[in-house]
Amino acid sequence: MAVVNAGGMRKAADVLHISQGAVSKAISELESVLGVRLLERSAKGVEPTVHGHALLRRGLVIFDELRQGLNELDWLSDPEAGEVRVGGGDTQQAGILALATQMLLARHGRMRLTFESAQAHELVDTMLPQRTIDLAIIRPAVLPLPADIVGEALYREQLHVVVGAEHRLARRRKIALSELVDEHWILSRNEQMAGTPVVQAFVDAGLPMPARIIESGALGLRHRLLISGRFVTCMPHTVITFARQHFGVRVLPVALPRWSGATMVLWLRDRVHGPATKACLEAIREAAATQRLPA
Repeated sequence: MAVVNAGGMRKAADVLHISQGAVSKAISELESVLGVRLLERSAKGVEPTVHGHALLRRGLVIFDELRQGLNELDWLSDPEAGEVRVGGGDTQQAGILALATQMLLARHGRMRLTFESAQAHELVDTMLPQRTIDLAIIRPAVLPLPADIVGEALYREQLHVVVGAEHRLARRRKIALSELVDEHWILSRNEQMAGTPVVQAFVDAGLPMPARIIESGALGLRHRLLISGRFVTCMPHTVITFARQHFGVRVLPVALPRWSGATMVLWLRDRVHGPATKACLEAIREAAATQRLPA
């Protein structure tokens, strides 16, 4: 596994803190015992053979189960501890995961949490199958999910149109969508796709999409630009409370359709949850239930 991940014997030796000769010898002995070629060596580096790929898949599961077992022993020794790795996008981390974390740490104060930020396809296609995370919180871009992944619907997110406190429309009680066509918007690539809430709202109103758009999905950038009072964007219901408290955003009285797809919590089908992951999953469900959004 180290040789394949590093792309060569020498780099693997550096990672493992042993000599290159020891790595080469170990690979040769393993191939001799198994009676098959595991690696192909070329000028470009080292690539696993079909037999190597098969062994890597099983090895990944073996090491993951061992790590899960050690985490479970930690939990049994100290029920307030444990370790969980969760993947999600910026909005999920700023919203539902932030709330779930508060709930979880109130019960298990020494739990170790790792949050990985990634796009939906990375979480589904790579990070869950490779077992680098235990759970993922996303709105899947493509359904149905792969057969080896389980998805549980949490809620259908409601987007709100928001501005900074200094924006000229911040205190208006009635605003027509047509008044926002010429505004400077901040939208992610996903929010500009056909059928998404913002696009659908303009289509339903018979209006063109705004021409002045800064494309970004980063919440930090949105918050910083909103402070200037020159920009309009949208934020999920699950993030609004946080954004109001810390950045003073104002929700405009403009209705948008809900996302058609549900935000879901995902995990690998054949992977047994340890106690810490079960506790985290329960906190995520509880946090979702507080948002009063339909699944």
